[in-house]
Amino acid sequence: MITTRMIHFHGASGTGLALIAAVNAELRARPADSMSAVVHEPITLPGADPLPVDQDARLLMCQVSGPLADSTAERLDALARGFAGVRAVSHQRMSIERITPGAPDEPGARPEAVSWIVQYNGPAEDPPAFQAYYRSHHVPIVHRMPGIRSLNLYSPEPWTGTARLHKVNHLLIVQAVFDNLDGLLAMRNSPQRREGLQDFNNYPKFEGAVTHQAMRSHRIPV
Repeated sequence: MITTRMIHFHGASGTGLALIAAVNAELRARPADSMSAVVHEPITLPGADPLPVDQDARLLMCQVSGPLADSTAERLDALARGFAGVRAVSHQRMSIERITPGAPDEPGARPEAVSWIVQYNGPAEDPPAFQAYYRSHHVPIVHRMPGIRSLNLYSPEPWTGTARLHKVNHLLIVQAVFDNLDGLLAMRNSPQRREGLQDFNNYPKFEGAVTHQAMRSHRIPV
């Protein structure tokens, strides 16, 4: 499996556009042969979500991989903390399981997409049992949802990181990738998605929130 660093930025909504511009500029200045990066920018969806799910409010999410991943994470952390509206920056090292290939982080895939990010905060009573249930029971439900071009699962890996970074340990992050916003909206309103939400009741015991967020994902450079 491939290892990546996930960096989550939270703060005042008015900070988002300036932060996104600064992070994109910083990543584009890095040597392309020593790092791969994908930036996930929030999208405001039209209308209300028909299902009662918690929405995340990240200003931005980045994933960076390669030899300069740690130093890049530190640089993005310092950059973000220079914005008065940024309240928290958190980091996690995760392994990528490509259930269905085609996400923007893959070199041969289309570099842009719309993503639906589902985050299980955890912890779980039995993490391996939770992961096994998700793969064997929930993924087939997700595959029946319309419009999904690819599916990535991100699982936590041990990581000491550095003392100055705030490390988190989310139980699982799921990225469902769509060609466009219409595809995501079709999934959001589908009966198959309602079936997926009902399956939450069957998960092995875990704690913490499950959050959802629509994001526009693009590989650097596009």
